Amino acid sequence: MNKQPQPEIKRDTGEDTSLAVSLDGYVARLDGAVDFVEKYPLADFDFGEWAERIGALVMGRKNYRQLLEWGEWLWDAHPTLALPSTTNLAASGGTTVTFRSAPSAKAITEWSAQAPKRLWVFGGGNVMAAALLGNVVDTLALTIMPESLCKEISFFSKPYRGPMRTIHSGWCDNGAIRLVYDTTTVRAW
Repeated sequence: MNKQPQPEIKRDTGEDTSLAVSLDGYVARLDGAVDFVEKYPLADFDFGEWAERIGALVMGRKNYRQLLEWGEWLWDAHPTLALPSTTNLAASGGTTVTFRSAPSAKAITEWSAQAPKRLWVFGGGNVMAAALLGNVVDTLALTIMPESLCKEISFFSKPYRGPMRTIHSGWCDNGAIRLVYDTTTVRAW
C-alpha cells in the first residue's frame, strides 16, 4: 500500500465534480448552511489554481440561489447551467445563466460539449447523482473537512457504485484531506 500523497493529475478538459464534505459525509446543514466550510479560507485549498482550469459550471437550484445570496457572483467569465425550472436570467456581472428544467445526464453532457475547458458540476445530491449515475463526470474530488455534522444533508441522493480509482490524495495544514477519484476506470482487485 502506498501511503504517500499522490500528485494531482491536472486535466484540461472533461467534467469535474469537486466539493467539501464533513467527516461524516454531509455537504450542508439541513437549512443549507455550509458554515463548516466557510470558516476555512479558500487559499488553504489552492482553490485559485484549480479554478483556473474551469471553463463552465453546472449547478442545482439550491446552490444557484445560495451563490446569489452571498452577493458577489464569482463566475462572471464562466457560462453557467442551473437546473431549476425557470427561464434565462442574467447573473450579477452580466453572466448569462442558462436554466434547464431538471438535473439530467443529457443536460450536463450537452453543456459540457460547449465548455472551453473543464466543466465543474457544482451541486448537491440531485445534480451529483445525475452526473455520476449518468457517467457524465470523469473526476470526483472530495475535500473532507475536519468537522462532524451528524444528521444533515447527504452528499448522495441515490446510491453510486460506479468505478472509482484514487488518482490524488493529500492533506492541508488546516486538517482537511483531499481525495480525487477517476470515475472512468474500473478498479482492479
